[in-house]
Amino acid sequence: MPNWCSNTFTIKGDVDSLRPLWEATQQEDNPQFLEAIAPIGEWEYANAVDTWGTKWDVNTDGMEFEDHGDGTATLHGFFDSAWSPPIEAFNTLAGALGWCFIELYYFEPGMAFVGYWSSEGGDDYYEIDPDAEDMGIPEYLEEHFNVADWFASEEEEECM
Repeated sequence: MPNWCSNTFTIKGDVDSLRPLWEATQQEDNPQFLEAIAPIGEWEYANAVDTWGTKWDVNTDGMEFEDHGDGTATLHGFFDSAWSPPIEAFNTLAGALGWCFIELYYFEPGMAFVGYWSSEGGDDYYEIDPDAEDMGIPEYLEEHFNVADWFASEEEEECM
């Protein structure tokens, strides 16, 4: 059973580039996101981790598409990934799209890390000490995921 990494993302770019990606997430019989970004074909653990940064494709239920009517669009939402965020897949997408902006916030409480990645060079990664009074993470990441509250609620559940 994997630890689940919570991810929220935004991809802004050309509508003609993002619409096929959105359509891949909406396939009724086999919705795909990471496979649509960086195809691996038949799944194999090492190939998935090397290509996507995580071992399985992700659930697409929390994703939304907005066509802005000016030739641009935004694909955004949330998903959980196994053990780690799909940074490798997003790197591939950034290289393939040309003009685009991608940002990804991620939090993996089981392995106690949190971070932010963007296609414009943003790459903040922090290991968390849940027992420390000051967890040593920036306020924007604390606020994005309510990290302290998450660990406090887990501690309360363990005490019950």
